[in-house]
Amino acid sequence: MTSQESFGTLIPDPLNKKLQQEGVAFTELRESSSAAEKLVEQIYRFWRSGDLRIERNWNGKLDQPQNIPYSNSACLLPDDRLYLESSNPQQLWKIATWNVNSIRTRLPLLLQWLKEHNPDVVCLQETKVEDALFPVWDLQQAGYEAVFSGQKSYNGVAILSKHPIQDVRHGFSNGFDPENARLIAATISGMRMVNVYVPQGQNTESDKFKYKLNFFAELIQEFQAEKNSDKALAIMGDFNIAPHTDDLSNPESMRGKVSFHPEEHALLAELTEIGLNDLFRKFDQRSGQFSWWDFRTRGFERDEGMRIDYILANSVLTSSCQACIIDTEAREQDRPSDHAPVIAEFEL
Repeated sequence: MTSQESFGTLIPDPLNKKLQQEGVAFTELRESSSAAEKLVEQIYRFWRSGDLRIERNWNGKLDQPQNIPYSNSACLLPDDRLYLESSNPQQLWKIATWNVNSIRTRLPLLLQWLKEHNPDVVCLQETKVEDALFPVWDLQQAGYEAVFSGQKSYNGVAILSKHPIQDVRHGFSNGFDPENARLIAATISGMRMVNVYVPQGQNTESDKFKYKLNFFAELIQEFQAEKNSDKALAIMGDFNIAPHTDDLSNPESMRGKVSFHPEEHALLAELTEIGLNDLFRKFDQRSGQFSWWDFRTRGFERDEGMRIDYILANSVLTSSCQACIIDTEAREQDRPSDHAPVIAEFEL
């Protein structure tokens, strides 16, 4: 496929396969996507480049469907059937981060999500479970091995992978904050994956805010050694910081408060200056794209939230990234987390 992007994160994985084998109706594709507008843009781009074939039978009036060539005035009809034309489809590598806010509560949703999206690696935060009770068997049945660092009722991080997991590190290498399960790292298929759950901070006058700032400073020091590395590196998770005014619904009311404070922004800038890029903003510069919504205020229903979950990648991974989205559809399900997954795809 010659296009620089893919449908992968825009539609469920089974439909990607169906597109390559038997085709999919335009209506079915559009209804399957949580980002329908972006999906339609991709469809037209693929159609224009010749990577996509459109067949039309005019609502069953023709015995043999017509092949519809692209033109500037071309449009799609609901029952048009779409086929990917690539004779050797690229295999994209998919990673995701998701604060699940209790893996045991969210397990049915997580397992269904894994089946639909088929990611290679998933970093989870706020698993809220002791290691002895982590659902290893359920995830193995879904095709994933897992490494994790947990504690009862609070915090907890895990990395799930369809590929062998190596060089696992629990917590900070200098031993900082050993009582809180907020950091885990591993190497998977030659890529260093770091999963972090940054403290929320409560309020700017509290000791918890000082702890958040200290935690982030230690996080920066942890990765200074990686600054000039030529190996693929991604740091992802719940950072509990909205980077810019476009990343929260009411920036004026949040200015100077926890999650939108100058000291937090200075530390986040220092981390990214190591050589890390926010992959979501490589593809989507729109405001109002959130990954967290407050249950207490019905934030999701009111479209009031913040983008505090992201995937930061070094130049090696950034250059191969083909797409990055926030999967808001997961937030629409029964008994959801208050966070949505962030998914990125790489051509490796």
